[in-house]
Amino acid sequence: MQSSPTPYERLILVCLNERPSGEASCGGRNSKPLAEMLKQAVEEAGKKGRIRVTKTFCLGLCEKGPNVMIYPEGVLLSGVRPEDVPAIVDKYVKSETK
Repeated sequence: MQSSPTPYERLILVCLNERPSGEASCGGRNSKPLAEMLKQAVEEAGKKGRIRVTKTFCLGLCEKGPNVMIYPEGVLLSGVRPEDVPAIVDKYVKSETK
């Protein structure tokens, strides 16, 4: 095994997990368009390769979704809607890591 520092300034994890019909899930609450919007915003901000938007499976908080986790800040954003994306972009894509 080889170990090295992450090549990214920031990771944005977007849960896309889906559950059987009737069960709470981020994927069932249309999180895929959020991931695509965030990926596009990273590219438009010229941060591709520096900030990574990753589609992930269950983050364990299905009833609060759609969920987005931001690292290295360790922030959980829950109940994220498309109209929240500009604020996320301003705070975590356009800004530098601290």
